[in-house]
Amino acid sequence: MPEFIKTEHVNRMFPFEFYNELSENLKAFTLLNPAFILRDHLDVTTEQCKALFEQSRKNKPMDTLNQNNLIQVEPFGELLTLDMCCPSEDKNTVLRERDKRSQLPLSIVVAQLYDSSGFPVFSKDVTEESIKNIPEVLWDDPNLFLGVVSFTEEEPRVAVIKIPKRIESQLFESVQGDTP
Repeated sequence: MPEFIKTEHVNRMFPFEFYNELSENLKAFTLLNPAFILRDHLDVTTEQCKALFEQSRKNKPMDTLNQNNLIQVEPFGELLTLDMCCPSEDKNTVLRERDKRSQLPLSIVVAQLYDSSGFPVFSKDVTEESIKNIPEVLWDDPNLFLGVVSFTEEEPRVAVIKIPKRIESQLFESVQGDTP
């Protein structure tokens, strides 16, 4: 069983088009990939943005993130790390205040794809052969969970971007059931 999902599979399942659509739908967060954090400040075509995106996916921090890309976060279980981001209100700090960047919590966009039985697909229990058969993931896939994990001093915090309804009810049924 794999300890992580290979970069080639992550890049195939989550190409530039996925991140481009994700960045347009993220309101509270900004992807730290230069293609997206600089897009509003530069006059670039979609092709130039894609080239910048693909170039930055080959840098050392992304390589490190991809070598440890399955993380355990309660109550969600295993999640696949996709890319780094920051809260939108911290975007100017990231761009202009290098000395303050290290004070910001590390935030990572995470994903989980669920099969028809509600089991997680991105997992150390899934074979590489199964991962090879997963096609490109679409933003509007009803079985896709997307979130942002922010590593704070106390504990990791998860902001849910989108979650399949059946998974939401499984994870949060006790909370909803306990309220009068």
